[in-house]
Amino acid sequence: MAASVLLTSAVKDTVGNETALRVIGSREPPANMVVQIAIQGSGKVQIQARIAREAPWQDIGPAHAASALLHIKAVQFLRAVASEVAGETKVSVWADWAW
Repeated sequence: MAASVLLTSAVKDTVGNETALRVIGSREPPANMVVQIAIQGSGKVQIQARIAREAPWQDIGPAHAASALLHIKAVQFLRAVASEVAGETKVSVWADWAW
């Protein structure tokens, strides 16, 4: 039996003759995400997303020139693109699930 078939069939803890499967992280990912942008200095951050590897990147809202906290719908691929960053400027971006 293929491992993928076995793993998708185990919806709860399962014990067999030689195998024990424990279900960990069975919770569905939330439908929302939180993105935090921190800019110390001057520069811009554009949040972009796409739904498949082959799809083109699309902007999510306008570029941010100041620190911000955004609530967005969860997407498969997410990235932050920094531009016009001055010397000594620090830019950080974090993303997390929003329950």
